[in-house]
Amino acid sequence: MNKIYRLFIAGCLCILCSCGYHVQGLSPKTGESVFGSGSKTVAIAKIEDPSLYPWINYYVTNQFHSEMNARKLARFVTDKSKADFLMEILLHNLYTADSLTDEQDRTILNTIYITMEVRIKNTETNEIWSSGSLTSSQTFLRVSEEQAVSDALQELVYRAFNAMENTF
Repeated sequence: MNKIYRLFIAGCLCILCSCGYHVQGLSPKTGESVFGSGSKTVAIAKIEDPSLYPWINYYVTNQFHSEMNARKLARFVTDKSKADFLMEILLHNLYTADSLTDEQDRTILNTIYITMEVRIKNTETNEIWSSGSLTSSQTFLRVSEEQAVSDALQELVYRAFNAMENTF
């Protein structure tokens, strides 16, 4: 039985590989991102935040650093004058609403709507890349407003980096 199972798995893997599928971690990254091959430096030049949440700038900066490091697209630097690229993170709109509360006026359903844009300027060529308008509209059940906003922002950061890698 064990031998048949192994043959079945090997056959499935051969079929998948012949179709062009590959395991992400095993092959080197072939495409380039907005930042090139990954050896350049990036600094966050500006974060525009229309909300009244004091923690958002720190949270967004941390998310961008984490995602950049995980994807190995470039290295973050704090000195803007030494960076190859300058990044602007623009939160155009951040709207929250309690959609449903219980009898003790505790929020049961949070609705979050966020529009974000990321602009990246190449300091050598002055060329500007934009992610375009990225929108997240979600409803969260029994989650605090802060957690709902941070989850929506995390999704937008992920989508912004996907756009940075899809430069074709």
